[in-house]
Amino acid sequence: MEKETMDSAYSPKYPVLTLEKSLDIIDILSKDTGNGLGISELSRKLNDMGKSTIHRILDTLIAYGYVEKEPSRGLYRLSWKIYEIGNMVPHQRHMGNVDAEIMQNLSDKYQETVNFGVRVQNDVVILYKFESRAVLMANMNVGGREPLHATSLGKVLLCEMDANAIRKIHEGKQLKALTANTITDLEKLIIELEKIKKQGYAVDNQEFCEGLSCIATPVRDCKNEIVAALSLSGPSARMNHRKIMDAKKELQYVSQKLAEHFGHVHLDE
Repeated sequence: MEKETMDSAYSPKYPVLTLEKSLDIIDILSKDTGNGLGISELSRKLNDMGKSTIHRILDTLIAYGYVEKEPSRGLYRLSWKIYEIGNMVPHQRHMGNVDAEIMQNLSDKYQETVNFGVRVQNDVVILYKFESRAVLMANMNVGGREPLHATSLGKVLLCEMDANAIRKIHEGKQLKALTANTITDLEKLIIELEKIKKQGYAVDNQEFCEGLSCIATPVRDCKNEIVAALSLSGPSARMNHRKIMDAKKELQYVSQKLAEHFGHVHLDE
């Protein structure tokens, strides 16, 4: 199995092999949705990295509080310390005061789920999620990573990137099909992104999950650059074209309000 733990857009000038292996282990553990992984499973997922090497690294990570071990089954998982560190990122990126109320109000108005996400490598990471009170809800989780090419959030985050830069970060990688509607051809994705850039919003029509549709708009910083994205998502039966177009203006308004937290000044003020 080929691991994809390093950001392909950057390679370290002075790589530290042991540190790289440690980060690879943390990355693999972060993707586990079960009750932990054993050393043999970690070795398999890490291209047969030596079990003794993995054991030594895990022992150090446990000592520093980043990993926990369940003695009865010999399984390893990330500790709450990792969560605490990750929870500080929004505050350090001046996102700690993002207005939760305005996003919850948006969710309540349309009875659908609102997501706020940022780009991390080739994924969109969900930082905030405001649930609809309706029975059927979107299945993205806070802290979860989803592919940029298959989500409206991700396509918004990519839309102003240079086409050659997009080709570079996807070099040697296949765009994974999550549904029959997922864009898997890179050149078609680039054409779609140009359209999104011109119209100012992106739509995901069952590209990420069958039966789920979504619309997203950009959130900009003081340099007018896209730093985050805001989306409204729900079952396709409810998120029809009329509702999506109606929600577009509201999403754009809320995105502008959120942009104030990044120092963005509106031209009409």
